[in-house]
Parts: sequence; structure tokens; C-alpha cells
Amino acid sequence: MAKSQTTPLEQTSRLLDLVPFLLSHQGIALSELAQHFKVSNDVMLDDLNTLWMCGLPGYTPLELIDLNFDSGFVTIRNAAPLAYIRTMSSSEIVALALGLDLLRDGSLKLGADMSVRIDALSTKLRKEIDANISIASTPSTAHRSVISTSIATRVSVEMTYYSTTSDQETKRIVTAYDFYNENDVEYFRGYCHTSKGMRTFRIDRIVEVSVSEKSEEFSASSSDQTERIRVGAIVRTLDRATAEAFGLAYSDLRVGDSVSLEAFSQEWLIRSIMAGAGSLSIEEPQEIRQLFSQSIDATLALYE
Repeated sequence: MAKSQTTPLEQTSRLLDLVPFLLSHQGIALSELAQHFKVSNDVMLDDLNTLWMCGLPGYTPLELIDLNFDSGFVTIRNAAPLAYIRTMSSSEIVALALGLDLLRDGSLKLGADMSVRIDALSTKLRKEIDANISIASTPSTAHRSVISTSIATRVSVEMTYYSTTSDQETKRIVTAYDFYNENDVEYFRGYCHTSKGMRTFRIDRIVEVSVSEKSEEFSASSSDQTERIRVGAIVRTLDRATAEAFGLAYSDLRVGDSVSLEAFSQEWLIRSIMAGAGSLSIEEPQEIRQLFSQSIDATLALYE
């Protein structure tokens, strides 16, 4: 049934399609044109009168679209600016296809018929750009969701975490405290019940994580119970990376200076000093000196 009136948005959409259609159907009857666009003759005449005032900036007869429809048959000239059928860019098609995926997967009220129609349209769009695109939950995204639950409810999580300090995966029970970002990397702070202290973890180094079935006690004062490891050392050579790792002001360091180093992890402390290739020499405590010596011997043994 032909429409006797339409909204401004419908008219704008129709005008964009009208020009390329007329260019390929010169001399078409007004009644046939109205029937094709499913509107009344009066609505089509209104569209043509509106189109007659469109064109390029300048808006003189030389720039405006030239239409002739007084005889009941429509012809069009000078319509190059609107000569192409409306199309979407590749990025627009990708956005629409992914939006359909979200609509299908995120709504519980869609019926089977609607889901089939969404799948058909999504498939058609993907064929247009000939690309395999999808939205999938990455491991980091799923892990972050579990950590968010721990932060919100103060429940503990059981986590398998890859530690660059020890170069191995460790299993821990952690109560997350908050998220923070540093150098475009996301971390979370939490009380590690395994280590009995506050620790910082990178989200992208979580291997597995799930809400713990065990109830672990956690209080705000737990963050004050973390034991820091303090070491006295001598600067043997200047190394910026080592200085920055321990929060030392590199520009103020001099060979022979005595410095105090702090860390929460004994393994990280030893590995960081070893990475400096002799830039720091541990003076005290004796047990850390001994562990450091053992680590060096074990490393050298790997090359024998």
C-alpha cells in the first residue's frame, strides 16, 4: 500500500536512493516511480520538488540538479554528486556485524526466528568484506571478571600465576583489593594468603583463576603485615636499569656508595641484583649474601 505521508528521515533515505534509480530509468512514469518506492503520487512529487533544490555549493542553476517531470515522466541531469547508491564502508560493515553478534548473544528475549534472521544478515555482511571477524572473551577478560568479583565481595580466588621472578607458575589463594594501570599494563593488588602479605599481580600473567571454595580471613590491617626484605649493598658499577629497579636515583649514585635495597620477594631481589651483572654487591645480611652466592653458583652450573 502506497504511503500518503512519510517522516523526514524516510524522505531523506528515499532521496538518496532516488537519484541513482532515475539515472538508470530515465523517462520513467511518475506513477510507476511512486509505485516502486511504495509512496503516493503526491509524496513522490514532493520528493522531486525537494530534489530539484539539491546540488553542489553555489546553488545556481549550474550546480543544482536538473529535473523534468511536468509531463508526468521523470528525467534527471547534472546529478553526479548523488549518482551512487548508498553503501557502507568496510569499518561500518564490521561494526554492524559485531553489533549483531552482541545483540544475538546478549539478549535472552530473542526468539528462534529472530536469531535466525540475525545470523543470516550477519553472514551476508561478512561476505561483503570477505573477512573472518568475531567477538570472543579473551582469557585476560575472563580473568579480570573473576578478580572484579573478588574486589567487590572480598571473596578469595584460587589462582595459577606465572611469576617472572621465579620463572615458574605458582598456585596462590588471593583476596583482591583493587585494580591499577601502569605503563599501559593492568595490575591488581591483593592480599596473598599463600605468601602472607600484600602482593601485586599482572592481569595478563594469570594462567587460571576461579572463586575459592575456601573461606579465607582478610582485614584492612593485613596490608600492614607484609614483611619487607631490607639489604645493604655497595655500588660497584653504575647501571641505570638496576638503579631504577630498586627505586634509586641514578644521577645521584657514585661508585662505592652504600645503598639500602628493599623488596617484598627474596627471589625477585636476588634475580634483580644478578641482572645487574655485578653493579651491586650485597654486604648484609649474611643469609641473603649466602643465598645470592648459591644462586650464582647454580646459574654458572647450567653452562658447564
